[in-house]
Amino acid sequence: MRDVDILITEGLIVTMDNSGTIYDDGALAIENDTIIDLGHSEDIKKAYRGKKEISARNCIVMPGLINGHTHAAMTCFRGIADDMDLMTWLNDYIFPAEARNVSPELAYWGSMLACAEMIKSGTTTFCDMYIL
Repeated sequence: MRDVDILITEGLIVTMDNSGTIYDDGALAIENDTIIDLGHSEDIKKAYRGKKEISARNCIVMPGLINGHTHAAMTCFRGIADDMDLMTWLNDYIFPAEARNVSPELAYWGSMLACAEMIKSGTTTFCDMYIL
């Protein structure tokens, strides 16, 4: 039996490999920052012992999500006239609201809120397209 840094077991493992492999009761063996093995929990637990072991029962274990286009600070404007068509929403509501309210402090705290929400939902990387 090999010791590894982290052993994650009993999760729904979504591999994103070319075959779309999913393990209903899966496990990952992690050494440093590298997944060294994955498969069914029963098989992985026979081969590895984790210095830290995490049960992922009732959880999905998958690669982090990437959001390629965000306006993170706009979390502060969420819900403003969001039932309008795009150009009406922008020209009549968002641009005026931004003109009145956007500051470095709003951009900072709105972005911090967006980051917390992205982390909570599994987003690990994003590209922001806001002002300031």
